[in-house]
Amino acid sequence: MNSSDFKVSIPNTNTEMKNFISDDKSIEKFLTSQVDLNNDGVFYEKDCSICNSPIRQMAEDKWFACREAEKIRELLRENGEPVAINLIKNHMEFHIDQSYLEIRKKEYVNKIMSLNTIKLGTLDRIEIALASINERLLAVNSIGTSKDAPVIIEKAKSELTCKLISGMSGLLELRAKIMGEMKDKGDLFTISKDDFEDIFKTALNQFSGADTRKAITFILDKFVKMSKEK
Repeated sequence: MNSSDFKVSIPNTNTEMKNFISDDKSIEKFLTSQVDLNNDGVFYEKDCSICNSPIRQMAEDKWFACREAEKIRELLRENGEPVAINLIKNHMEFHIDQSYLEIRKKEYVNKIMSLNTIKLGTLDRIEIALASINERLLAVNSIGTSKDAPVIIEKAKSELTCKLISGMSGLLELRAKIMGEMKDKGDLFTISKDDFEDIFKTALNQFSGADTRKAITFILDKFVKMSKEK
């Protein structure tokens, strides 16, 4: 296929599309399951005894006051919740300050869900990815060379360029594969510009009605304009 060919997509009513339609609710459920925040916006680990304790806040406040795991264990034991010292230390070290990271994750999930409301085909997404890679290629290679470490910077630029080119090659290969499969199935076919114009010119010669000729001319002009834009 060359650049002067038209690409025409023909919907195939016999094609089963159910396997290709994503369930927005399922996607949302999966993404939100990756965020460990309770309804109050506080981090919790489902397998952590203290995270799920009704006196969690009390235990954490006492920790900030004394920083002694043994005293926290006594507090929990007095309230009928015996917890091992190592679990207390693990919670106090890794779970107390985790909330802000989970909030960032939640914001990221919300952005993904917002983007997911815009329905794009696979080829559209590939084009966006290719445009992003091209932008990064320009950005990387516009970085100037430092007098202090020219070899290091050039090496870094070369490595990043190779990685970006590798990603681009994979996307181009995927795009070619998808278009090849569409063509094999009859969902996509190509026709040369000259043959395409001949079809419309023949129609114009055979149908003399003013409205018909006007409609055919309008459609032909639109397709010609689209081909020039491509």
